[in-house]
Amino acid sequence: MNLPNKLTVFRFICVPFLFAASLIQFRYHWVVALLIYFVACMSDKADGYIARKNNLVTDFGKLMDPLSDKSLVLAAFLIQMNLGWHTDIVIMIMMAREFLVAGMRMAAVNEGEVIAANAFGKAKTFLQMSTTGITFLILAILEKDGEIIISTLPTTAPRWLFVYCTIAFWIDAIVTLLSGIKYAKDGWHLIKTK
Repeated sequence: MNLPNKLTVFRFICVPFLFAASLIQFRYHWVVALLIYFVACMSDKADGYIARKNNLVTDFGKLMDPLSDKSLVLAAFLIQMNLGWHTDIVIMIMMAREFLVAGMRMAAVNEGEVIAANAFGKAKTFLQMSTTGITFLILAILEKDGEIIISTLPTTAPRWLFVYCTIAFWIDAIVTLLSGIKYAKDGWHLIKTK
């Protein structure tokens, strides 16, 4: 297994640690969650750069890299939903899109094709990682002197944080939906009735 693929697997491994750091309350747990999330997101940039630069692009990477990104981002959204921000419809839109694209990728494999992430899909992932990362950053900053002051969100959180998350999640949902439509259009030959 080459280095880019190892970094892809590393992102999968980060997900349970992200959940643990976010949900188990200890001193500076939001800071730890932010660091885990930041390192995982940077590994996504690193594996793509290394794979392209050193001609290490593989079918495994094309399939698993997007899945590891989705796992990481959905984990971040679920953590933030657990804090009391009800974005159920946003999560449903995202999951529907991911199931659609995953299904198309499986259909493509049966046809001997591999569907790699397109520019729209990469932009969607970048936007999702950015908005959820900013939320983790805000939570880490609000965790003053290591005190757990965010344990009863949303009641102790500033109103502007709730507003930011709501707007950011809906922007993510719209871009995700458009990305799904683009994938469906490009891969329609895989799902249309012959």
